[in-house]
Amino acid sequence: MTTHTAGGASGTLETLTAALGNDVLRAVLLPEPSLPVGGVRVHEPGTAQSPGRGDIVLAIGMDDVTAVTALLRRLGGVAAAVATKCRVQDDADVLRAAADSGCGVLVLDEGIDWLQAVALLQGEIARHAADSGPEPSAGVDLFELADMAADAVGGPVTIEDPRGWLLAYSSDQTGGDPVRAQTLLGRRAPAGFSQALAARGVPQEIARSEGPVVVRGVAEGAADRLAVGLRAGSFGLGSMWAVVSGAERRQVTAFARIAHRVAVHLMRRRTEDYRTHRVEMEQLAVLLHGGPAVTGSGDSIELPRGAHWVAALAVAPNDPSERAITRSRLEHGLALMQRSRDLTVHAGQLSNLWYLVLTVGRPQENSAATVQDWLRDLLDDGTGDRMPIYAGVGSAADDRGGLPRSRKEAERALAVARLGPAPGAPLAFEDCWARAALIRVLDPTVVADLETVTPLWRLREQDTAHGTDYLPTLHAWLEHQGNIRTAAQRLHIHANTLRYRLTKIEQTVGINLADPDTRLVLALQLKALDPA
Repeated sequence: MTTHTAGGASGTLETLTAALGNDVLRAVLLPEPSLPVGGVRVHEPGTAQSPGRGDIVLAIGMDDVTAVTALLRRLGGVAAAVATKCRVQDDADVLRAAADSGCGVLVLDEGIDWLQAVALLQGEIARHAADSGPEPSAGVDLFELADMAADAVGGPVTIEDPRGWLLAYSSDQTGGDPVRAQTLLGRRAPAGFSQALAARGVPQEIARSEGPVVVRGVAEGAADRLAVGLRAGSFGLGSMWAVVSGAERRQVTAFARIAHRVAVHLMRRRTEDYRTHRVEMEQLAVLLHGGPAVTGSGDSIELPRGAHWVAALAVAPNDPSERAITRSRLEHGLALMQRSRDLTVHAGQLSNLWYLVLTVGRPQENSAATVQDWLRDLLDDGTGDRMPIYAGVGSAADDRGGLPRSRKEAERALAVARLGPAPGAPLAFEDCWARAALIRVLDPTVVADLETVTPLWRLREQDTAHGTDYLPTLHAWLEHQGNIRTAAQRLHIHANTLRYRLTKIEQTVGINLADPDTRLVLALQLKALDPA
């Protein structure tokens, strides 16, 4: 997975390492110190993906100098450098491989987390890209960039997020069409137009293309358009559209150049937004568990008004390298995911779980679905390759005081989600509360203790010794809440046969199946023995 900046020089290996300092990232050998850096990639062993030209490749979990040497030789001529925590400073093979391949070697300080390194590198790359653009980005917002793009290409412009929601538009409306008018009024492209684009594969073409794409004759009444994807590496930030026909090459080039600046602007804005809403460990504990902060820092968190949902996330892989890669992907996603004025996100990590507090400023009947959709988009990572992460979501809290309850529900929903063979869509507590309650009731220690309390073991021995079917008979009858007919149908026996067996069960182990407490305890124990 890569994060790139778009447009302009993004800084060289020499300037980036100098900016970060030896306390963070030490340059062991830079065969080409003036090589421009294009982005940051996490090395993912076993994948067919190759780094982009000028990438810094993070060798997370690679502790063997032999493996680092092989990676340097394989990435020569493509990657700018390999960053590792492995002690390679004095290894002759590593230094020779770096010199021969032209791929630099960087060593990350042991005290720096890989995720911190990613954020620091991204920040420096984005800063250099913005500072070296055709015009300074400071003080220029998306609407001004849209105006610049409209002037360059000669037609009105809209900037949209990956789901088609309007982010900004040019002020000059001359040359627009009904689709643009509806987009401005509805704050997103009209459904019919979006469906027509999807039917012709236009979104996929825009995502694949390195430059602007001409879009003609998509729908009745829709004028020709020029569209360009806005990306940070493989992560889609959105798209920019101009209502224009027959643009000259210089206009298309200028449109693409401004699109690069828009992508950098979006990436920086999202990264800064995420950092603003990244909650430190103690603050998060206070927020989710309630009670006063030890240092008072928890008082600084001010949640916006609205409805709040807590989500609990657990990384699935057990392998340390795979876990580190997945955590890095999650950090990337949280930094780059589009938010809106109506959805804010506070995120942080406690123990081995990630927690998100998602706030909808103006809650509506479908707000819970909005939260679920946002989480699905986050975990899909924008690449079609879903992150191996389990997720549970609590129910809505009206204020800060309801967050501990929502957090408990999210953890219980997460426990149910982790029973699945592989991570799936985020699971809402409201959809699995019964299963969540059973998990708590049927704790292994409780189930083990039940074995010494109930007479169920005697029925098991009876079935084993004499070939009877008392255990499955009792299970079916209890599962169907004492309904003789349906239980007999499931067992494929006559109703009178079932009644006879129930009588024999009572006589064999000396229980009274008419007692509701007896039925409840036996039903729970049988459920634990056969969760399906």
